[in-house]
Amino acid sequence: MPVADSEIIFGAYTEYTGLRFALFLLAEYAGIVVLCGLTTVLFLGGWHGPWGADGLGWVWTLLKTAILAFVVIWLRVTYPRLREDQLQKLSWTLLVPLSLAQIALTGVVKVVFL
Repeated sequence: MPVADSEIIFGAYTEYTGLRFALFLLAEYAGIVVLCGLTTVLFLGGWHGPWGADGLGWVWTLLKTAILAFVVIWLRVTYPRLREDQLQKLSWTLLVPLSLAQIALTGVVKVVFL
């Protein structure tokens, strides 16, 4: 879970100051950029642009990564984070039954249609 930047007690980072604290935060945002880069390459077409100009593939990759990272960071700072108990309640009451239903539906589709 992300650490709330606006809280007085900053979780495990309370003991760090100066450069160590800055490097922890930099590593967190670098991880966001790396995951957005992987998402761009694996799911958003990577270097392919909308007009077929393959000579500028690196520009399209950087542009898609930057837009996706902007959206992720924007959503992260806009919405409040869930507490541990709220996250566990969401997981057990919604996400686990939904995943089990998806597994059952996939099994039914595989047996009936294939």
